[in-house]
Amino acid sequence: MAYSKMLAFCFFFSLFFISSAQTNCSDFQFHDKSFDSCSNLHTLNSFIHWNFYQPSRTVEIAFRRSEKVHGRWLAWAINPTSTGMVGSQAFVALQHSDGTPEAYTSPINTYGTMLEKGDLSLRVYDVSAQNINGEVIIFAKFEIPTNGSTVVNHVWQEGPLQDDKPRIHDLSGDNVKSFGTLDFHSGKTMATKLKSSSRSKLKIAHGIINGVSWGMLMPLGVVLARLRYLPLTDPLWFHLHIYCQILAYFLGITGGSLGFVLGRKSSGVKIKHTSHRYIGGALLGLATLQVLARWLRPKPDHKYRVYWNFYHWCTGYATIILGIVNCFKGFQMMDVGIWKNAYIGFLASLGFVAVILEVLRWFLKAKKDTEETAVGA
Repeated sequence: MAYSKMLAFCFFFSLFFISSAQTNCSDFQFHDKSFDSCSNLHTLNSFIHWNFYQPSRTVEIAFRRSEKVHGRWLAWAINPTSTGMVGSQAFVALQHSDGTPEAYTSPINTYGTMLEKGDLSLRVYDVSAQNINGEVIIFAKFEIPTNGSTVVNHVWQEGPLQDDKPRIHDLSGDNVKSFGTLDFHSGKTMATKLKSSSRSKLKIAHGIINGVSWGMLMPLGVVLARLRYLPLTDPLWFHLHIYCQILAYFLGITGGSLGFVLGRKSSGVKIKHTSHRYIGGALLGLATLQVLARWLRPKPDHKYRVYWNFYHWCTGYATIILGIVNCFKGFQMMDVGIWKNAYIGFLASLGFVAVILEVLRWFLKAKKDTEETAVGA
């Protein structure tokens, strides 16, 4: 009995020793490479190994996670301009559904990136990926920026694959803490606080305000105008329509101003959503024309009223269409599928109400025509 207890103790002690050893990056063995330095990163069970060649400022790295990444991608990046994600020069690896590992470079120019392949601002000599003991590992060789320092801001991430393409990573937990500084010379690593929190809050405020104004209140105002065909709704429908559109307009000005501020803050980074900005500017112009036209509206019996109605209709629907398009562009940039689906549900509900009101309009019109015909007979 004592002998069996001793064997059990040795077995569990061995398991503990092995599991403890696996948390030390220096114990990992590569197939055909060796690295002089390594560091256990503070999140995502990740490790960075490297060789630093001082005269040429060249670094050879291996980045890995101590987990199998089937159906996942992983990335490690240097950010020469800030501590965050935008501006990072990334090395990406994934394992295709057929088991083949792939590695490539991807410059991160926007928060909505899908890690598309592209050249980095760094001089890259080699990038590859290997599968070792079930781990996909990124290997790369490159020059660090020539600013005289061996300390770099670095970011690392992992996320899901869909059809062998990277999708957005989790936006909570360790995935929003995986950044810090790394000194290739001393080997010292340090976690840092992301300095772009104010910009992130500004972006969220911009998205919410513009989504409510251009994406929701403007279409709602158009549907409210269709209440005029129902009995006992005049002049209620007119006031609802006007107040809804005016509120949308002033919210749109506020959200647009935040967008211009964001554009100025992003002036040092190449942004790939200029069409979103152009549409936003066009929306402000069209909506301003609509507001000004309100004061120039002829009386209902004026001979020019038909032309004003045509102008009001064209400008209004152009604003609605562009507003909806720009909302979807915003969802695409931020890759927030849950809000996109909720917005689609809102538009579908609004469209359903508009169809019901249109059916009622035709029904009431037909009923009125029938009654007038009966009276005339």
